[in-house]
Amino acid sequence: MKVLVLFVIGGLIASLAFGFWKLTRYFWLKIFYRLRGVQDVDVLTAQRWRGRSAAILLDVREPDEYVEAHVDGVTLIPLGQLASRTNELAAYKRSPLLVICRGGVRSAKACLILEKQGFEHPLNVAGGMNAWKRQKLPFVAMTGAQTA
Repeated sequence: MKVLVLFVIGGLIASLAFGFWKLTRYFWLKIFYRLRGVQDVDVLTAQRWRGRSAAILLDVREPDEYVEAHVDGVTLIPLGQLASRTNELAAYKRSPLLVICRGGVRSAKACLILEKQGFEHPLNVAGGMNAWKRQKLPFVAMTGAQTA
């Protein structure tokens, strides 16, 4: 663990010193959330869990992003409103709660918020809608048509 922490600190200092922060921001945020205990699931696993269990898929993107493309049947609560709207998800406190955004960073932050609110199994959908589309999983596009 000490080696990992030293690696992370060293890499962060190097990225700041050489101006790579914008290029490596996503990488460092993912490490930060992983060290905070956020658990990831890949999009294929998330799709399987939705079909077989009581897992709910929560989209924490903004409404304009949601309109462009979203997974059918997803619950939309933008990240900025999540802390004040967790009561809408109270029935899922003990169930797997799959959280998705565009790329996986906002959903990781949402997982931390949900854990603080007493949710037992928030899971970050790694790669978000970008990964969902890359895997050609079904989603609803702006036209309203199902796309795969």
